[in-house]
Amino acid sequence: MATSGSTNFNVTAGDIIEEALGLIGVHAIGEPLDSSETSSDLRTLNMMLKAWYPKMGLWLNRELSLFFQKDQIFYEIGPTGDHCAPNAAKTEIATAAVSGASSIVVDSVADFSDTFDRDGLVTAVTASAGTITLDGDLVTNGIATLSGDRKILIFSVADESGDTFSIVGQNAAGVAVSENITGPNITTVYSVNTYKTITSVTTDGAGTGNIEIGQVGDPVGTELDEDSIHWTFIAAALSTTISLVTALTDSVAVDNHVYSYTEKTSRPIEIVESRRITAEGTDVPIIPSGRLDYELLSDKKTPGIVNQIYYDKQLGNGIIKAWPLTINMKEYLKFTARIPVQDLDELTNDFEVAQEWFEAIAWNLALRLFPKHEKTIPPDVAAMALQMLDDAMATDSENTSSYIQIGTGWHGQSAGYGGGSGKY
Repeated sequence: MATSGSTNFNVTAGDIIEEALGLIGVHAIGEPLDSSETSSDLRTLNMMLKAWYPKMGLWLNRELSLFFQKDQIFYEIGPTGDHCAPNAAKTEIATAAVSGASSIVVDSVADFSDTFDRDGLVTAVTASAGTITLDGDLVTNGIATLSGDRKILIFSVADESGDTFSIVGQNAAGVAVSENITGPNITTVYSVNTYKTITSVTTDGAGTGNIEIGQVGDPVGTELDEDSIHWTFIAAALSTTISLVTALTDSVAVDNHVYSYTEKTSRPIEIVESRRITAEGTDVPIIPSGRLDYELLSDKKTPGIVNQIYYDKQLGNGIIKAWPLTINMKEYLKFTARIPVQDLDELTNDFEVAQEWFEAIAWNLALRLFPKHEKTIPPDVAAMALQMLDDAMATDSENTSSYIQIGTGWHGQSAGYGGGSGKY
């Protein structure tokens, strides 16, 4: 038997729209898609997938780490929020450092990512006044995409302090960001703002020597002796001696914790489960509470060991409220969160869904396109589409347990699409 040996079948947004239009009889095989129609159909497809969030996506579960901060009651969780990310790394201080130090020495960077790129936007060039061509490794089609929301740097081999560099881009939430940076003098200067994309860099004067423009490394958080976390960015290529963009504001002792990650999470749709990670690395389960449970706490500023969290979904960034206020910067929160499926911005975009959902998506998109194309929905097509959706949902489940906790009512989680929980 001659099988393919592959299991990577995939479709694009355009493929699904073409399939749906064929099902309702307004598109023949081999005909080009009408761009005026596909724009509307792509919008309908995105709306349908967004509405399906509660029904689909075990593959959208992510384990995230949220790093606590001294005296902080709530934490914004999202692309422009607090320090919450997947694939976060932890190490410890190997050599004590004093306040004002611009570097730290750590035990290991084996789990850290080296994203520092001094010329990722602009390779060495003596710039003329006007627009500087973006030509670094981070640039595609004239736009630089950084590894995460972070500062950019400008490095010079001569005195460029008489020139002003104008930066235009967007942050991780897609909000326009811009600023003017005074040029460096045989050193490195950094942006004040953080960026996810850079669309242009201009200068108001001709350079006297080569400059390079790039991105700083990953965010890095160091536990200070005053029991807070000092957050900044890695300022050089990764090594066990970590250079810091912003110097320490207090001393650090041997074995203080150091955290790092590459990119913040997108806003979670829900929190599935959560754990407090102790200084020794032990997982202590924390049951996410509801709004009423949290609001009934008499003193939100009580210091102690975190044993409750409440997730307020909100728009933009979500909000986690933790109680009591942590007194130990060696502890942090790990939790499983459901992350939104990625948008389909172009017909050529692939789906961030499992293969077993493709047919259900095509048929259910057809249901939504029948009236848009002034067609009557045949009952058998509607029945098949809904059955396909049920079948896809049945594949997207996991085995879970029910449990009882004295004093807070009944908690349970049942199998089904993605699992669910109840509290009464």
